[in-house]
Amino acid sequence: MRKLRRPAYRFFIVAHVASSVAWLGLSLCLLVLAVRALTASDAGEQFAAGTAMDALASTMALPIGAVAIATGLVLMFGTRWGPSHKWVLTKLVLTVGAYAATVFALLPGLGELAALVDPDRVQAVDSGVVAGPIVSSSIYLGATVLSYVKPWGRLGGRRAPAPARVPVRSAR
Repeated sequence: MRKLRRPAYRFFIVAHVASSVAWLGLSLCLLVLAVRALTASDAGEQFAAGTAMDALASTMALPIGAVAIATGLVLMFGTRWGPSHKWVLTKLVLTVGAYAATVFALLPGLGELAALVDPDRVQAVDSGVVAGPIVSSSIYLGATVLSYVKPWGRLGGRRAPAPARVPVRSAR
């Protein structure tokens, strides 16, 4: 397996972290707007929240998610943290699942919400509108934890060699 050279690694890790953080930020924005649409007593406020959710998700979710997945795959195959690590595969499955849920559930649901809300009267909004952003935010936060903690070993019980330790001199 060919490993990324340092400049390429830096580019892909920055692009991966930036897109992943953007995806989490978008998800948290959608959560705030969903709560606003659900609890609004003013029709204009509810309309603004519902249409903003649709506009944000329909323009940003797919490109941001695609960049996060693509850069994650490059890093998975171009670094020592390859597909043999359980935490890497877990992140990949969760992220691809969240992307699929965005395509097949979130975006159509937000399109329906945008069509439902009316600037002239408050509509009864299904409380499920907050479910997608809660689930996706949880997945993205979980993926962040997995990236930092790197739990579990390799598939098949193989262990990665421990990094060489440099002796620390004590200051006297």
